[in-house]
Amino acid sequence: METHYRTIPIRAAGDLHALCMQVVQSLRLGPGARVLDLGAGEGALSQRLIDAGFDVHAVELVPGRHRSSAPCNQMDLNRPFAELSGQLFELVVAIEVIEHLENPRHFIRECLRVVSPRGHLLVTSPNVHSWYSRIHFLRTGHLTWFDEKDYVESGHITPIFSWQMSQIARELGAEVVNRWNTSDALLWARLGDTWTSKLKRKSFYMSALYPFMRSEKSGEINVFLLRRHVSPQSSGEHLGAGA
Repeated sequence: METHYRTIPIRAAGDLHALCMQVVQSLRLGPGARVLDLGAGEGALSQRLIDAGFDVHAVELVPGRHRSSAPCNQMDLNRPFAELSGQLFELVVAIEVIEHLENPRHFIRECLRVVSPRGHLLVTSPNVHSWYSRIHFLRTGHLTWFDEKDYVESGHITPIFSWQMSQIARELGAEVVNRWNTSDALLWARLGDTWTSKLKRKSFYMSALYPFMRSEKSGEINVFLLRRHVSPQSSGEHLGAGA
């Protein structure tokens, strides 16, 4: 599990950035393709994208936090931000951002406004469908990553379900073209500290509950790839037109 890229800390699940880079590379963007990294934090992913040959622009809320070599603007992503960027991008990435924001539809709408007509949007969020999250909700009434501690310490306020992301994309003239997820390693670790407690809990949960779970039950973090629908009328649209 990665904790840093070069000397920049990775403030996300240890395998998330590597998975996102695999997705980005699969898009086969041209040399120097323009990428917007929203909620870029200290810049570990921004720097990785730069090193892969992309023209990266970053956005971060906290001034002076960003440490990559990408130009970085300060913006509050709860507010309208598309027109402030002033340009379009072949790829927009928002890694572990949307769960911190007040209105996911507003955020996705603004993201799509800065995606070029044939560009993509890459969004990640905790997998609240996971088998562990369902068990945690059954026991506590809270989804994993969205209990009181996460609210206070991490600012997680908006859980995103996979079906919800598909609905949002459809409403805004886009589609979810694929979904991936990170490993279950940290979810297994949450079941207990001793090997006996882990064995007992895993045996019970997996035999009694897991076979009856449906939908995306594996993986700690969801990775969604969205694409705008492009019509002949919109192929030449400029920034400021709705998605």
